This record gives sequence, structure tokens and C-alpha cells, in this order.
Amino acid sequence: MEKYFADATEDSPSILFDGEKGLIEITGKSLPENAITCYTPLNMMVKEYTQSPKQLTTLNFRLVYLNSSSAKKILEIISLLEDLPSQGYQVNLNWYYNADDDDMHEEGEEFKRMTDLPITLVKEQ
Repeated sequence: MEKYFADATEDSPSILFDGEKGLIEITGKSLPENAITCYTPLNMMVKEYTQSPKQLTTLNFRLVYLNSSSAKKILEIISLLEDLPSQGYQVNLNWYYNADDDDMHEEGEEFKRMTDLPITLVKEQ
């Protein structure tokens, strides 16, 4: 399984996918002009990954802002992984947010309501 990395820009996050480690990280600000273009490569890799996943898959979200179209694409990616626990695999989803950022804390809570995967909200100083 190949690796994928996209550098952050002013409006889009850095995206790391490492299938060998079972690791997905999305970091930064996510308000790209076209969320489909931004997230399609990751979506395709995650679809492929679910055919032969690692025993443990970890998703780390370290977002400082995301718009609604980004939230939709991120939820699609999370949804691709929802069946893994019923197949005997573990999926850890970590939502990091700044202690002073109520909006990103609420976004994490909203994602918890929208997925069957357990989400750990991690408050950072």
C-alpha cells in the first residue's frame, strides 16, 4: 500500500495516508475552494485500504477550521471505515482541538453523533 501526502496550503489541510502503518492524519485549515478535489485522492486510497486493512487503523484530525463541504468529505472517509470493527479490526479516531476553540470542540461532538465509530476528543493547550 502506497503512501500519500499533500502539503497544507492557505485554505487546505495537510493530508497524510500511510497504509503500511494504518495511519491517516488531516491537519490544519480545511476550507478549500473544491473539497471534492482536495479529498478525492484520500477517499480513493481509503477505499482500497479497506480491502486489506491493518489490525489497527488510526485517524488523527488536527483541524483549526473546516467548512461544511470539507466536513461532508471527511464524514465520507470516516464512513468507509465504519464496517472494519465488525470485521475484527480496530479503528481509533482522535479529534484534537485547542482548549480555547469551542467551535472545533463542537465539530468533534457533531462527528461523534454522525458516526458509529468511537471518537476520542483530545483537548490541547
